[in-house]
Amino acid sequence: MVPHMGEKLYPLLLAPVYQSHIWGGNRIALLFHREHQQGPCAESWEISDRPDGMSIVTNGPLAGMSLHDLVTSRGKDLVGSASAAKAFPLLIKILDAKQRLSVQVHPNAKTAAQYGGEAKTEMWYVLAAEHGAMLFAGLADGTTAPSFQKAVDRGRVEESLGRIPAKAGTAVYMPGGLVHAIGEGCLLLEIQQNSNTTYRVYD
Repeated sequence: MVPHMGEKLYPLLLAPVYQSHIWGGNRIALLFHREHQQGPCAESWEISDRPDGMSIVTNGPLAGMSLHDLVTSRGKDLVGSASAAKAFPLLIKILDAKQRLSVQVHPNAKTAAQYGGEAKTEMWYVLAAEHGAMLFAGLADGTTAPSFQKAVDRGRVEESLGRIPAKAGTAVYMPGGLVHAIGEGCLLLEIQQNSNTTYRVYD
């Protein structure tokens, strides 16, 4: 579907794309009055220009059109005249971590070029969190390369990570290259570069 170039853009509603992972829960459906999904619902991709989870417009004259087709045909109207993006530059998700996620790191532009994949910087905004829930970002003071490797080998890597209490309203900036993990009991809004590249450190 290709829109008429004279079609005036309007506030677009996009269908969420749900992702099921073993660490997910059921709070996305409960809190946002969504249709319940079979199995754990770990992620809701709210705005996505990814082939493995494409946003589709659900309202108005452009209903049924993909976000990618909109960027292709009306990119300057969506992301500004200075952008040369061939895809929508952001991927916006809601994450429901019933269980703790793996310790991981995403590449920045330099390491993506060196090792492959897409650069990924992101930000977390805590929507809700269970009592005692934690976010992990960066390395704890005093951590060295040998001590970190030793912690990985012992299966105690979380002891080498910086800890941030997860409380509603907390925002955490996560540049590419920063080791991190999401603790159990966290419900997050994640705003990130349009990337799906992850290097897992410990699972």
